[in-house]
Parts: sequence; structure tokens; C-alpha cells
Amino acid sequence: MQLIQKMLRLSKHDYYETHLSLINCLLPTKLTPMEIKVLSRFMALEGDITNYRFGKSARKMVREKLGLSFAGLSNYMGSLTKKKFLIDKGDDLFEIWPLLLPDKIEQSYAFKLINNGQETIENP
Repeated sequence: MQLIQKMLRLSKHDYYETHLSLINCLLPTKLTPMEIKVLSRFMALEGDITNYRFGKSARKMVREKLGLSFAGLSNYMGSLTKKKFLIDKGDDLFEIWPLLLPDKIEQSYAFKLINNGQETIENP
């Protein structure tokens, strides 16, 4: 068996965006490329703003970084909430689904694919 591996040193935002892209294939509902960008921007926030990660100031920062309108960001947050990647805690407080959160410094992954030798049956 050949082990395929790669190490990447990434900026804070690219770290979270790459993490979400890698785990997207394992999620029960897939994230769109723009949902990944939006969520990774919120995940990359640091400092006092993380106490209210989805508050007005944080949303404004994310909107400006991604060039989104107020309604555009609201639509993506609604979609992320509907898919249960954001948990609505009420009073405009949201929490990121814990499974999506990588370690802050480094994250390792292990994927295993097993070929069962059977032919794929396609739906007619």
C-alpha cells in the first residue's frame, strides 16, 4: 500500500478554507464553494470579536473581505443554518457545528478507501 501524504503551511484563512474543503466529502450535506469561503472567514477571526463571532462587527468584516452584500451574507448564513453547520442559539447567536472545527495549530487527516471488488450498479 502506498501512503499519499502532503504537508501544507497555510495562512490562517487558507488553513480553515482548506480544512473545510478536505472534509467536505465526508459531510452529510455538502458545502458549496462560497459557503466554505464564508464559514472559513468566520472561523479565522481572532481576538475579542470571537466572543460574538457572528455579531454585527464580525459580519461586516466578513462581508467586506468577500465583497458580499448584507442580504448575500444573510443568505449564506441561512443556508449554513439550514444544513446544520451553524447552530442558531437564539438572540442572533450562532455556534459552528463542533465537527467542523479543526485544531487551531495543525490538523491531520486519515482517509481509508477499500475496494470491495464489486461492479457499480447504476440507476437506469
